[in-house]
Amino acid sequence: GKGDQGRVISPGLPCRGALLCAAVLFNSPVFLALAGDGGQAEGCVWELRLMEPRTQRELLDVPLSPGDPTFSLSYTHSVFHTEVVSEYQVREGGIVQVRETFTDPGYGMESSPDDVKGRLEQIDGRLRMELERPIPNLVVRVQRAQNNRITGLESMDLSQLLGDGPIAIRPTRICSPEG
Repeated sequence: GKGDQGRVISPGLPCRGALLCAAVLFNSPVFLALAGDGGQAEGCVWELRLMEPRTQRELLDVPLSPGDPTFSLSYTHSVFHTEVVSEYQVREGGIVQVRETFTDPGYGMESSPDDVKGRLEQIDGRLRMELERPIPNLVVRVQRAQNNRITGLESMDLSQLLGDGPIAIRPTRICSPEG
């Protein structure tokens, strides 16, 4: 985890005394996410913490661009074997899905570029749907056969790094000691 690097004190530490409790609270990812400025304060950036959903064990941190805290998840559709890319933004400590791009309108996908809300358009042979979908609890089931990738500042093969199984994705605000 990041606690050993001095950037985040684990909220799981026992509180013994008001000073230690305050240090744990004010350095916790939850407090930092709710602290106000959306992570854009000088010296602060957003990254994604990937965790085992049941135990909350930290698995991997994914850095995001300091000025544009966005990321994407991509996978191979299990029926049509085509790529699906979902794009997200971190906003005020939460995750919002802003776009999904795919080739074939298969199971679980929009089926017509003539949608009534006008969110779906065809670009270069692919369908792109603009969204504004808050995701309060993002959990992804990683499967080697689906080529799950996450892309922040760099692209990472999730099944190669973490193996098959569920992962929870949580935004975490990181501030340098000066920020």
